[in-house]
Amino acid sequence: MGLQLLKNAGIGRQLFALLLIIFGVGLFISLFGILVSAAFVDGSIFSRVESMGQLQQPGDLSLMKFLQISTQFGFFILPAMVFGFLMDNSIMNFFKLKNFPPILISLVAILLIYISNPLNDWLVYQNNLIKLPTALSGIEEWMRQAESQAAEMTNIFLKMDNWSDYVVNLLMIGVFAAVGEELLLRGVLQPLFIKVFKNSHLGIWLTAFVFSFIHFQFYGFFARLFLGAVLGYFFYYTNNLWIPILSHFFNNAAAVTYVFISGTPLYSTNLDGSNAETPNSLYALISFLLVVLGIWWLSRYHKKSHLSSR
Repeated sequence: MGLQLLKNAGIGRQLFALLLIIFGVGLFISLFGILVSAAFVDGSIFSRVESMGQLQQPGDLSLMKFLQISTQFGFFILPAMVFGFLMDNSIMNFFKLKNFPPILISLVAILLIYISNPLNDWLVYQNNLIKLPTALSGIEEWMRQAESQAAEMTNIFLKMDNWSDYVVNLLMIGVFAAVGEELLLRGVLQPLFIKVFKNSHLGIWLTAFVFSFIHFQFYGFFARLFLGAVLGYFFYYTNNLWIPILSHFFNNAAAVTYVFISGTPLYSTNLDGSNAETPNSLYALISFLLVVLGIWWLSRYHKKSHLSSR
């Protein structure tokens, strides 16, 4: 007897079950990660976790990275796999991972991610220009402080002194983040949203909204929203989750590699835009048009190759 308990359940029950799995598995793995860490930490592990962001003690950065990887497994990779197992007796089939995509499609998708950079830079710049009404100035100040802290924390994560640091970051930020977020968001949530709203575009953009929101970086929200939508269209039009996984990985890996080679922090903690160079709007427009054209080509190429293989 199979254990595909959610296969024939209603969409509402599937969504509710997904939330329970995410928080149940996530909290369990996070607690397990903390308990494992306790064996390597002097004193109270909870006090150490609370203060590790200040990097006052040796090993704080390693502890942060270990707990970050635990979070990726607990809240993204394992919940997605559990849900997939409860939906289909073949996880590879459920996530559309059985067949590796053609090299040409993979290269085009990865290239489109890099082509989108001028538009993303423009979106980040415009995002930072947003000013809330005076009555909401307290909220705006909190958002900017949270963004600055997130940027500072990311720069700390990306500080690499040797090749082993580079490999760890490549695994954490490149492999685990790409696999986990694509499995859960594009592989599970996007198809559920499409079924709920019976509209593919709405499902893709709502998933992209969630993708951007969970990063809790408000002044990069629109750029990440667009990136999430691009990844969503990659999956929707190719019906192969390897495409967004590879694209996501190479996008993150490029950032890690850039920081490792140049030694330049990835993010600026100055969010008032005073020192920012104004992105070229024409380049942003060309970037947008090329990405849209590329997604259209991917959909046509996949459709043509799929029909010819019948």
